[in-house]
Amino acid sequence: MEAELRALLDEVASETIRNRHWLHEHPELSLAEKETSAFICRRMDELGIPWERVGEYGLIGRLECGPGKTVLLRADMDALPVEESPENLCRPKAAVSGTPGISHACGHDAHVAMLLSAMKVLSAARSRLHGTVLFCFEQAEETGKGVQPMLDALARYQVDTAWAIHVYAGLDSGKISVDPGARMAGLAAYTVRLNGKGGHISRPDLCHNPIMCGAQILSNLSMLWATGIDPAKTVTLGVGTFHAGEKGNVIPDTAEFAGSLRFFDKQEGLRAYSEFKRIVDTTAQMYGCTAEYPRELVAPFVVQNDPACAAAAAHAVEEWAGSGHVSPCEPWSATESMAAYLERYPGVLAFLGIRNPEAGTGAGHHTTRFDVDDAAFSLGVVSTVGYAWQYLKEE
Repeated sequence: MEAELRALLDEVASETIRNRHWLHEHPELSLAEKETSAFICRRMDELGIPWERVGEYGLIGRLECGPGKTVLLRADMDALPVEESPENLCRPKAAVSGTPGISHACGHDAHVAMLLSAMKVLSAARSRLHGTVLFCFEQAEETGKGVQPMLDALARYQVDTAWAIHVYAGLDSGKISVDPGARMAGLAAYTVRLNGKGGHISRPDLCHNPIMCGAQILSNLSMLWATGIDPAKTVTLGVGTFHAGEKGNVIPDTAEFAGSLRFFDKQEGLRAYSEFKRIVDTTAQMYGCTAEYPRELVAPFVVQNDPACAAAAAHAVEEWAGSGHVSPCEPWSATESMAAYLERYPGVLAFLGIRNPEAGTGAGHHTTRFDVDDAAFSLGVVSTVGYAWQYLKEE
């Protein structure tokens, strides 16, 4: 049977690429994944896999093969509000978004395509499997709004292990990282609005200048990061925007800045965000301003690969894909909602390399020239099938 599965893995390689191209050409934003969800449903119906809807467009497919363990395989499916360049780093892309201003600039189209192919292969092997495979297609990963409905829907299952792949432009094609421990960062994203008192710039004494207040806040925050954060538990602070005023001779009533903190230690990250807000609030008060937080997104879970599951994943890749593919890789400071699954279930988030200079892939995620190397997908599908197979195979 394993020989038959390996043959089927070869057969689905071209199908994975076709599916990825269709998904890439039809991107949909978070909580608007209507056509993407319908595309997945059709594939599950073709395989006779029952499914349930989660939230607006999330899905859980169930491959039930009698008593045994339950393996959760997960992919995210939303795109980004990023205008796509039709060229990658060196040549025209194989697939380009057909929707202006929206593109799969992070690789979620590849995640769906690989999981659909793994589902097809595992479905063909259902007579030799013992247990259940849950195929989870998560909506709205980029906004963080799809994970909790999925976790709520999964609460009735006894999941033994969870697996997901994220394509990664920082790793070469043909390589996959399944390192144990912290792999992706927790997040505290913020927007701070400073409310002061505006007026003519000739009489600053009659005003409470939110611009000067904001500048002092940023200065004070730099001192916190120099002296108040445990150097062994890195927490990064990013400020991406600062907006205030419209004229050079008018002090505005408000100023606003936004950014995020990232961390690989949950407790230190939460402590740092608490200190961040304390400095913002006290500095604002000192300048006669008030601070409010119109946007806060705290996702403190860090992607933590279980050591035993990571070892099992490495073994599965070696057994199914051959030697030389498993590669160590530094943790990635981006944030991923798979962290919430791994907080609940032991498992692995693998990094699948897509950097190929000859193919022009390797541009950063969330950028206009981001592209994936289609040749990398076979390793992702094989690794997914191999990981599930070792938990559910007939003894």
